[in-house]
Amino acid sequence: INSGSSGINAEYGDCQRKKNEFYYVTREEVQKVSHGGKHCVLEDANIYTVDQLQKAGLHPIVILVKCKSSHEIRSVRNCTSEQAVKTISKSNKLEQEYLPKFTAIVNGSKCDDIFRAILSAVNNHKESLWLPIS
Repeated sequence: INSGSSGINAEYGDCQRKKNEFYYVTREEVQKVSHGGKHCVLEDANIYTVDQLQKAGLHPIVILVKCKSSHEIRSVRNCTSEQAVKTISKSNKLEQEYLPKFTAIVNGSKCDDIFRAILSAVNNHKESLWLPIS
């Protein structure tokens, strides 16, 4: 779900800037999809987005995709070696700081492996609802 606009009228769940365009997803859009029995995939959603979805009464399945090496990242993503190293550093930092927020952490060296691991994580949590104690 990507609704592009430079102005945001509704409460948004996620907003990202890519080049000179803003992409946002409203909570209402996520709720519509969720109530239809489907999942929204919010790529590169940040922790603030997770918190906002939880406050809205939605319970996101939050998956951190990790690669073990910059070579693995470059095999699944078009990026430079420097960008791949930064990605590993960022994912390690996210894991350390926000581990309780993640439903699952998946690894893989090929797109197919990562896709299967994500699908498995979603299917494993489809029937259960985990709520934070706080």
